[in-house]
Formats: sequence, structure tokens, C-alpha cells
Amino acid sequence: MSLMMLFPLAQPLNTEAASLNDEVQAMVDLGVMQGFEGGDLRPGQNVTRAEFATFLTRALHLPPGPSAFKDVPSTLTLAPGVNAAAAAGIVNGGSNGRFQPDALITRQDMALMISNAMEYLKMKVEYKPSGFADVEGLSSAHKIAIGQAYELGIIQGYSSTHFEPERYATRAHAAAFINRLLQVIKSTGTPLPEPPAATKPNGDLSKPFLVGDTDQSGRKSYVSSYRTFDEAKQAMDQQGHELVVKDGKVVYMKPNSGIVFADSKASTVTLYSDPTFTTLKAYMPTANGFNNEVKYITSTDQYVKVALGGKEYYMKPQDSLLVPFEGAPGRGYYSVRNGELYHSIYLYKEDRYVSYLAGPAPDFMQPGQKYYSWDNAVFYNDQGRVAGSAYQYFQFLSARTTSNYTVEELDRFINNALAERKATGLARYKDAPTKSKLVGLGSTLKKVEQEKQINALLILAMAIHESDYGMSRHAQINNNLFGIAVYDSRPEEGKSFPTPEASVHHLADGYLNDRYVIPNPAGAWKQTIANGAAAGNKGVGINVRYASDIDWGAKVAGHMYRIDKALGGKDFNKYKLGFTTVDDLNIRMQPNGAVQFSYREAGMPVALIGNPVSGWQKVFSDELRYTEGYVSSQYIQTIPIAK
Repeated sequence: MSLMMLFPLAQPLNTEAASLNDEVQAMVDLGVMQGFEGGDLRPGQNVTRAEFATFLTRALHLPPGPSAFKDVPSTLTLAPGVNAAAAAGIVNGGSNGRFQPDALITRQDMALMISNAMEYLKMKVEYKPSGFADVEGLSSAHKIAIGQAYELGIIQGYSSTHFEPERYATRAHAAAFINRLLQVIKSTGTPLPEPPAATKPNGDLSKPFLVGDTDQSGRKSYVSSYRTFDEAKQAMDQQGHELVVKDGKVVYMKPNSGIVFADSKASTVTLYSDPTFTTLKAYMPTANGFNNEVKYITSTDQYVKVALGGKEYYMKPQDSLLVPFEGAPGRGYYSVRNGELYHSIYLYKEDRYVSYLAGPAPDFMQPGQKYYSWDNAVFYNDQGRVAGSAYQYFQFLSARTTSNYTVEELDRFINNALAERKATGLARYKDAPTKSKLVGLGSTLKKVEQEKQINALLILAMAIHESDYGMSRHAQINNNLFGIAVYDSRPEEGKSFPTPEASVHHLADGYLNDRYVIPNPAGAWKQTIANGAAAGNKGVGINVRYASDIDWGAKVAGHMYRIDKALGGKDFNKYKLGFTTVDDLNIRMQPNGAVQFSYREAGMPVALIGNPVSGWQKVFSDELRYTEGYVSSQYIQTIPIAK
């Protein structure tokens, strides 16, 4: 970041950093901006469009405004600031009705918002050309805005001839621009509106915790304010209200009364097994077209407790967006279509739904009804009552089982599926039957199944899901069918393989049999990754740590169901499935025999072989050295399967 735009070029360097911090600190003291943990001001951090709009809203005491943009739902933390600025005419969206709240703001757009703010305040500002050579190609509105702000000393250039309008602005820039705008406003005697009641409760800014309620549209109203979270929570509970809010963000609701969206600038959010955030258990995405919705249990000012995949986790408050059921703009749901179960995911940042096929619909579900679930197994109706329980067979089927399908059948499915992709008319599938990296993969799938004890149907489903039927960029360029070493924060990177077949072998050896499927892999960090030998969900199975996507296991199972259905249904419901019920459960060589391995936690998925005999149940062994094992049948609970 250059400092020259904010201060004279001759100013000594050792005073520039202090001045930058002073500008940001001034805005933090006024409540326009917020600092970070440990007093860190982060002056060099870039600013988004939504953040700068919110800064202006706070600085100018703008009154609330209605929802203005398609991509700024009411659940967005900064939505009130954006909507207020939009109502004042300070910000505008594109012709498509979108504001792009998460896009980094440029210097030219920051100047334009400053100009619009002065117009809102009816300030008479003379326009003079700024003289910057690099603004000549800009729109007249941007040129006028830059000239006005430059004339008033609100903004400066990187030099006497260059403004660099497309450079991204930082927190220091935002603080300096707004601080100087406020100085100009004060010097001209321009009146500012009174602060809205919601941001200045009872006129006492020393009481930041607000207690109130929300209506069906999501609008919040407040009745009182308190200095501490504990005081506010106690008052809310005693008075029968619904919310505790701080800085416009819900920090507490009635237990089990809403949902939580993962909300962070990072690509993923960590889920912990304890409220002190010492033990990482799983993680989930923040956006990018994935489900990032979990069930709210309770919260404090130190943590948010949530439920997902049949397990309870803890999230950091700064990573959590709490939304009451009442007034929520949308939430994920399940529905029945032609006897099959579909999961519709609500993408709150984009305010739209996407859906996928999960498998056969449970028989207790009715077409035309919406159902809700946090584990794809226990379903609730609109009244919050349990409608029934049914698990998807392939989602909890042991990876150690063997598919009934031959090489020829698997190749036939692949060829037919690629022909269907081509028939969609989508450009990316135009050459799928000849260029897909799945072509001819059947023999490798069965070879790995036999030698590595990984179900061929599971591997094929993972390849279809991760590589878009072998047509993804990573598949085509790197022969990488499984997104190996492709991370949420660096999606353009990934491991390269000489052939697609090598990718399959690496998945089996380097991932599934190295850490995810075997019960006690070598190395302490790998042991936290092993959570059961099935695709699973975010509570159990490979999905817990293999993929950030909450629904990865359900989506892979949906592909397995689709493959099996197309080939005649020879794999579906072949085995009874169950979960273990106690921690530290031994799997033995024979009834009462030597121990093969132990499951650290309860709730591990197992595929049962035959019926219990003399109190012992034969199961598929997760341990690669064995095919079968025995467990005391009293510690196995069979699960109902959706059919």
C-alpha cells in the first residue's frame, strides 16, 4: 500500500504510519469503524463495497432503508448499512439489480460515494478538474466526484498527475476520506440527521447490547439496551423477547429458534468440538454455491453452539450469522419429486436456491410438502415436529463393501452418462463422449476395489462429483478426478497425475486408505480425520474432513444411487446398516477373540453381514488387513433405510 496519497510527499515516513492509525482510530472512536482483537486496526486491509457503504451510513447517521438489491439479503450482516446508503442515493447497483457487496471497492467508486453523500446532505460543492491524467477515460460522474473531493482536500493522488482510480482502497483510505468529509461538513455548518434509535439506544452508547424482537419480514425492533451480554440475555429471557443484538448483528436467540449461516471473508469456517476452540472437528464453506446453514442451539458472547450431521459443534461468533426462523429470507428444505428425495439449498449471499438428488424419498414424505433436516436422515415438518427418520443407503454404506457390477457394466454406464451430458447441449459437454477422463475407467475401478478394498461405485461417484463427469479443468489438464490438493482458498491449484488411472490409485492409497477409511491411521493429526468408512455427512464418515461442503456425502451418495438405478439396482439395500453406540468399541477377529481395532467414538457406520449369532454381529472391517470382524451386537443400532 502506498502512503503518499494520504499525506504530503515530504512528510517523514515514521509519522505516516502513526497518522494512518490515528485516522482509523478516530473512526473507531466515533463508532464508524470497528477495531479487531487485541486493538489491531489493520489500516492496510482492503475494504468491500458493503463495508464502505456501512461506514458512511454510520458516519452520516443515515435512517434505515428498505431492501434494495438482489444480492444483499436481510441476513447479510452489513445489509442495514447498504440499504440505508441506497435509500439516501449514496450507493447504486448495476442494471441487473445487484450491488456486489463483497467486491473490493476502488478509489474511483469511493470518491463517487463521497460525492453522492455530499449531494444527499445538500452541500454546494464547486467542481474543478482534478488535473489527474489517469481519470480522463472515466465516466463524467466519476471525474466530477474526484474533482470535487480533491478540491475539498478529502482525497489526494499518488502523485500530482496520477490518481490511480482502479486501485483497491484500504481501511486507512476509508478512514481518511470519511474523517475529512466530516471535517468539511463541520466547517460548513451542514447539519447531520439524528442517529437512528436502533444505533443509539436510549441515547446511551455505553450500552451496546440491544434486546428486542423480529417480525415475519425480518425487521427488528428494540425495547431496551444493556452494557453486558449477560444483562441483556437475562432481560430477554425474563421479558419474553426474542433477540439480543450488538452492532446490528444478532448474538443470542431463544434456544433452537433459528439457523446459523457461516459468515466470514475466509473461504471456510472451522467447527470445534469444544467452546474454547481448542479441538478442530470439521469445517464448512462460507459461500461459493455451497450449503453453509446449520441449526442454532444456543450462544454466548464467546461462542455459538450449533448442530449438524447429528453432532453438536461450536463456532466463533465472528464466523456466525444468527437468523431467527421467523423472518428468515430463506432456508434449505427437502421435497419429493416422482418418489425421489431432493435437497434444495438456500444460498443466502445470492438469495437463490440450488438442488440435488439425494436418493429415494422416505415413505412418510408427501409430495408438495417441505421437510427440514440437519443430517439427511431425521426430518421435521413446518411445525418443527419430527415427520420420520430414514437414512440414504449409499450415504452410510461401508466403503469396504464390494459392488456387484462388472467392468463392462461400469463402462456402459459411463458411456451412456457422457452421451446424456452431450445431449444437454451445454458447451462444456460437447465432446464429453470422447474427451472425458472417465472413458474406459471401469477396469481400474474394479482393480482398485479388489486390491485396495474401496467400493468401485463409491470411487466412480466421487469422480463424477469432483470432476464434473471427467470434464473439469483439473481433470482435463491434470488427470485429477477427485480435486486432490485443490483447496477452497486456492481452487486453481491441484495435484497433477500422468493418467486418470494414477489419480484413482492415489485416492485409494494416499487418501482413503491412508487416513479417511482406516480406523486408526498413523499420526495424531490423521486420527482426527478418520471418522468412519462411509461417505457420511458432517457428523460421521469421510465427509467430516474430506470436503468442506456440508452435503458432499449426500451428493456422492446421490450419484451412487443414480448409477445403481441405471444398472438395475443390484447394489441397493444388499446389507443392513447400523451405527455403533459406545465409545472405544472393539472390533474383534472372532467372537471374544483378539482385537482388530477400536472405534474411538460412538456413531460409527457399519455394514452388517448376516444376522447376530450368540450375541455377536459380523461386520465389514474398516481395517485394510481384514475383510470381516465381529462386534458385540448390543452395541450396534440398525438404521431405517429410505426405499
